[in-house]
This record gives sequence, structure tokens and C-alpha cells, in this order.
Amino acid sequence: MKRLFVVPLLGLLAACTALPFSTSIKDYNTDVALIGNTTVTLQQAQLGERPGVALKSIEIVGNVTYQQQDVTLEFYAADQPPCTNMLNGVYTCSVSSPNLESIGQVNFSSGATQPFNWKGSKLTSGVNKGELYLGVRLKSGTLTGGTLQFRNMVAKVAVF
Repeated sequence: MKRLFVVPLLGLLAACTALPFSTSIKDYNTDVALIGNTTVTLQQAQLGERPGVALKSIEIVGNVTYQQQDVTLEFYAADQPPCTNMLNGVYTCSVSSPNLESIGQVNFSSGATQPFNWKGSKLTSGVNKGELYLGVRLKSGTLTGGTLQFRNMVAKVAVF
């Protein structure tokens, strides 16, 4: 009788250890005039909620739009203030800053909205701490103006 009770209980406990958790990240814009190829422009992400337990992995999915010209942008994450150069909540840091982690790149055609899926240890740590910074730098092409729009972002995590 004990075995019949223990086996389902163990199955239930195992299922609970990997319950999915997700939280939204508030939409925001970045002025591309601040973006260069040797600097990373970062802003603190506004998380909808912070998980109550330590997370093992995370991915952030969403859409990013740039309306002006064809460019390739590289994206970064940090789990603490990425550098000391900050003005109006926007950090401008050297691409070689030890606090930054490259999390992916997106190729843009004029006016196209691109989906993204980013993963990384700094993303996980940032959500765990409730202090996540997301940033961008120019990888190739020329930026002459406009706005980079981050929309429909969700951090999806597994609780372990």
C-alpha cells in the first residue's frame, strides 16, 4: 500500500520541480543615435515580477523593430550596473566591459520587425536578482537615426 502512495507522490514532486514560470518585460525604445560599434547602449529592463526561487535557465523572447536602414545589431545582457557612464537611465559602455555578455544578433531590413530568442548566464542571473540590463551595439551597417523598438518581451524560465 505504501508503494502505491509513494510512486504517484514522487511523480508529482518531480513534475513540480520543473514548473514553467514566465514574466513580462516592459516594452521600451532605444534612440539609435546613442548606438556605436565600439560601445554598448544599455537600459535596465523592467521585469513584471521576480521569481521566488533561484532559476537554472532563462530565455527572453520578443520582437525588435528598426525602421530606417539595413543593419546588423548585436545584443548584450548584464546582471549589475554595466559601467559608470550613465545619463538619464541609459548606460554607454565599452564593448570590452567585463560585466557584459553577448546574447545574440539580429539582421534588419528597413522597416522589418524581427523576432528574437536570447539566452545567457547574465540573463538568468539578472532575473534571479531582479536587476537585468539589456543593451545593443552596431555590428555592421550604418545608423543615421531613428528608434529601436523592443516589444512583447517575455522572460521564460524553468524553476529548479
